[in-house]
Amino acid sequence: MAARLGMPTAWGRAVDDEGSPPFWPFRLVVRALAADSGDPWPELTSTGSALDPASAEVRAQQRFRVFEAVTAHLTAAAENTGLLVVLDDLQWADASSLRLLVHLVRAVGTTRLALVATYRDTEIGHREAVKQALGELAREYTVSRLRLVGLTEEQVAAQLAATTGAPVSAEVVAAVSRRSQGNPFFVGELADALAQDTDGADPARALPDGVRDAVRVRLSTLGECARTVVGTAAVLGSAVDVAGLAHVTGRDREDVLGALDDAAAAGVLRPDRWEFTHDLVREAARSEMPRSIRLDVHRKMAEYLQQRPGAESRPAALAHHWLESLPLGDAEQAALWAARAAHAAMEQCAWDEAAGLFGRAAETTSDPEDRCELHIARATALLRAYRMSAARDTVLEAARLARELVDGPLLARAALVLEGTNDLTWVTEERALCEEALALLPEEDSDLRARLLAQLSVDVLMSAYQSPQDRRASGELSQAAMAMAERLGDRHALHSALNARQLARGGPDGVRERLALGDRLVARGLTDQDSTAQLWGRLWRIDAMMQLGDLDGAEAELGPLGAVVQRLRLPLGTWHESRCRGAIALARGRFDAARFHGEQALTLAKRGDHPGALLPSQGYLAILGVLTGFTDETDSHPLDGWEHIPTLHGMTAVVHWYAGREEEARREYAVATPLDVLPEFLLLPAVTGTIELAEAFGDRKMLDTAYRSLAPWADLFCCGGAGVIATAGSAHGPLGVAAAALGRTDEAVRHLRLAIESNERAGSPPFAAIARYDLARTLARRRRPGDRDEASALATQAAATARTLGMAPLLNRAQELTRALTGHTPGPLTRREREIAALVSQGLTNRQIAAATHISERTAENHVQHILTKLGFTTRAQIAAWAARHR
Repeated sequence: MAARLGMPTAWGRAVDDEGSPPFWPFRLVVRALAADSGDPWPELTSTGSALDPASAEVRAQQRFRVFEAVTAHLTAAAENTGLLVVLDDLQWADASSLRLLVHLVRAVGTTRLALVATYRDTEIGHREAVKQALGELAREYTVSRLRLVGLTEEQVAAQLAATTGAPVSAEVVAAVSRRSQGNPFFVGELADALAQDTDGADPARALPDGVRDAVRVRLSTLGECARTVVGTAAVLGSAVDVAGLAHVTGRDREDVLGALDDAAAAGVLRPDRWEFTHDLVREAARSEMPRSIRLDVHRKMAEYLQQRPGAESRPAALAHHWLESLPLGDAEQAALWAARAAHAAMEQCAWDEAAGLFGRAAETTSDPEDRCELHIARATALLRAYRMSAARDTVLEAARLARELVDGPLLARAALVLEGTNDLTWVTEERALCEEALALLPEEDSDLRARLLAQLSVDVLMSAYQSPQDRRASGELSQAAMAMAERLGDRHALHSALNARQLARGGPDGVRERLALGDRLVARGLTDQDSTAQLWGRLWRIDAMMQLGDLDGAEAELGPLGAVVQRLRLPLGTWHESRCRGAIALARGRFDAARFHGEQALTLAKRGDHPGALLPSQGYLAILGVLTGFTDETDSHPLDGWEHIPTLHGMTAVVHWYAGREEEARREYAVATPLDVLPEFLLLPAVTGTIELAEAFGDRKMLDTAYRSLAPWADLFCCGGAGVIATAGSAHGPLGVAAAALGRTDEAVRHLRLAIESNERAGSPPFAAIARYDLARTLARRRRPGDRDEASALATQAAATARTLGMAPLLNRAQELTRALTGHTPGPLTRREREIAALVSQGLTNRQIAAATHISERTAENHVQHILTKLGFTTRAQIAAWAARHR
């Protein structure tokens, strides 16, 4: 079709070869477009040194430039005549090629470039990069997906008849159809075997057991020389290198070409490109070669490539052949070229591929110092690829080797790979590594020492329990790191020190200093064009502004933050952006958007296998469930699996309480971490939850302690000081609840009026509504003249806001209070809703209700949801109980 339209076509194929370089399908496309004018790929992807100690955004920018360069090259080629690009066998594509494909699809827009990409859905299995790319492509409006299914038996019969030249019996058709599952290639191969079967045996029993047997039939027609050449070519790769084959097999080129001609005549190779007709043909041919011969073939090919001019430009191929030659080949050469190939992959931002190659090199080398260096490089690649658990394990292995070598700088570099991730679940191991590395380093100024002091400050601060000595030590360490970094004038050391200082001042008393530190880092990032510095500066500013109650200022930071994340293209940066957007959406009462951002963050954390991001993501969804209600029993267990984290007992108790599990709530409350030993950046949200539960359980002593802990920060908003997950609104709110529970109602009324005012001024309707409800409760308890009427009005107003925003728990409580104050239920159900509620009370499903009332199932579902929202309920059982009371 493209040819009829005058459009040129360029093909690229992914191959199942570990030695294939990153972006291999796109390299083939670019090479095909260039024809005989040379290969423009090296110029398109030239980015600079892989291990330049620059910040991570430099590498992200390099990767982005590669993507943009290839996109521009292809769209330019399509400008006049149009261009069809075919990418085949993407189930084997490397992660970098898949990311480039997604980028290209998003960028082509209305250009004259058409893309056809094929993959085998039965072979993507554990290939997470393929699944992720397919999911992202599915959301693009320009993408259409066509699923190719197997042939029917009728179509199989037609193909068999066309191939063998005669009709085939129904028994044979059924057998071929069953064994091939309709795959046309398998059918064709089995048909060839049938055509060659002349021994008179029953065709159904004479069929080969699988496609390998079918391919063996073809190979058996070749002479000894051709079989050797084909087998050697199959070992070496999908495409055939005539000169390399001649060298490895020890035959003249003329003999090799003759053997290839014989193989093409037998249908094993394509005669135009000297490629195997199918990868399964190649695999079958390769399997015929004994293992010892396969190893020797790879060794000889590695030696041949290494002797050719320009060997340095082929590190991936050399690494593949040396590695595949082991244990027969030279292990040190294998390690050397694997490391070089990994560095080349890092230059192209192909981090997954680089991590794999660094790992292979580390496994192969016999030098413990080299192995340690390679593990550090692998951990760095894994971090950038956002494979956090694997990165941690690799750091620990590098540290073990550095410890055996008694090498302080190596141990320091290993300890600092995960610097800045600030992960509660990693601080114990990281703290030990930092302390050990510091003991091995000379006691003199150095960038490594400054960064270790900074990271140790963070790890001390983020411990589960803190003493005054710990807090003092963290502050002193951060100050020492800052002073040393400024003496050295080292940009990376200074960024580490600023990060540590920001966390050391994570308590409510440091909020304005954190804002100033964020300003400083953003300014430095803009001056130095350092996107990583800008990212962290923006995040610190959002944290501080949220705690100051400046939601408008925090929301204004989202635009610049998003631009920085887009430039960096690092998954961890995307997670932080989702976290911030979710926190602000929740504070504003935009709960649909809040859930979207929360689930996006959770998905990213799971994909990265990152406990440090998974924990706050699940915690965020727990807070969202407390505000909006849990949809079912499964949904009400967002924190399961984190019982080993001591600081979570308080939040877990709140979740149990709102899910109606009082016994579990009391049990978690009883073992919650005392407020005075909590990390300071968790103080305000922890006190908020403590007050709510202490009131529920009548714990006056804890109420008094919590009130005194929170009172100095009454004008702040209750959220963390280091990586905001969510806010609980003005601190005056929980202070008012505590004061009321302690019997100080006048003081409580003052706090709660200020809470309403502060939350309204900040633009946070959910927490203004909660403060109104709490003020209504307090006024109803105080019982002065006018209090009851005002309480009724406040409860009605809180219920209206809760109904509008979808805050089912608050709506239920406000309506119960209104009933107690006025003797009637506000917001009555419509006649149709009462009818639906009665049917729910009879145990009918939505489908049964739809049939009984002659409406659609979707309409019935909507009615049930409206009833839940109006009544402030979360389950159908609550509707049934309500209907029974109001019959």
